[in-house]
Amino acid sequence: MAHAVRPKGGPTRRFASKVNPMADYRLYCTAVSGNCYKVALMLSLSKCRWEPVLVDYMGGETRGEKFRSELNELGEIPVLEHGAKRLTQSGAILTYLARRTGRFEGRNKDERGRSSGVEHNLPSLNGKGTATRRQRNSRAWRR
Repeated sequence: MAHAVRPKGGPTRRFASKVNPMADYRLYCTAVSGNCYKVALMLSLSKCRWEPVLVDYMGGETRGEKFRSELNELGEIPVLEHGAKRLTQSGAILTYLARRTGRFEGRNKDERGRSSGVEHNLPSLNGKGTATRRQRNSRAWRR
């Protein structure tokens, strides 16, 4: 694993050698969250150009003033940045990505009319809302 690089006052960034300057999406996430995994999986399956920014959730980074003032005032992850947009809540992010990419949105008008169709296709990953070891070690996290 690449060494963590902490930009001055910013979130921890891992995979520093693989940072893609051409990434369209930036996902602030942690490897122990099922909700983060759902968004990472959707980005990968949709073949989006994206960059993971790992946040030290267990170390309290999301409770810090800088994280709350710059990314999410509630201190929650995942957070997806796309251009000037910043989205929170995995269900809202999945719906946004489905509409933006045209993937996993539904095959017809009736299916597309269901507001949370994408979220229902990816329920709580292990029944507790956290990713299992197999999910954390999947290809989506090893970009």
